[in-house]
Amino acid sequence: MTKGDVVTGAERSKLTIRASLTSGDGDMVATFECEPSSSEWLATGDVSRKDQGLVISRLEVRPGPNAAGGVTGGMVQKVPVGQILRHVRAELGPDSTPPATLLDADLVQRIREGGRVSLDDELLRAVAHRYWLYTGPGQPPGAVKRLAADFNRPEETIRTWVARARREGWLGPSVKGRAGAEPGYKLRHEFEIGFR
Repeated sequence: MTKGDVVTGAERSKLTIRASLTSGDGDMVATFECEPSSSEWLATGDVSRKDQGLVISRLEVRPGPNAAGGVTGGMVQKVPVGQILRHVRAELGPDSTPPATLLDADLVQRIREGGRVSLDDELLRAVAHRYWLYTGPGQPPGAVKRLAADFNRPEETIRTWVARARREGWLGPSVKGRAGAEPGYKLRHEFEIGFR
């Protein structure tokens, strides 16, 4: 297992999240452990890739050494599901910090300067990659606004482009109430072979 993030929970106790990526043909992509500094409980489980993106497909909560009794509803509610999924997402992809110069910089500059553009694979890949980076762990909100500034287009146009990137397989499907996206099968393929 690799050392994970330290995040702040509802009671401001520190949490340690450790994830180990799995390889195989199934949907499961990682296993995890999560423990608060209070050692009140320990959560373990599996993360899988489903149609809606990454999900926790198995979750076990056990009382820790400092627990007063068995597992309680309060303990289960303290498991930071969103933080665990963000941590695994960061482990799965390349460095989630956008580099100073992205490989698509020439394309973006041409689009900023030109008029209408066709939504070809080159543009959809650039939109999907930037959207994925801008919604990654530790990134501030406002990914669509940042993309609009990058491409010099209205936010509504960017939303259309992101939706098209989802339909074309560059981004995974959206999940209601969750910002961001998992890479689609085309973007995952680009990660595997390296961006050309």
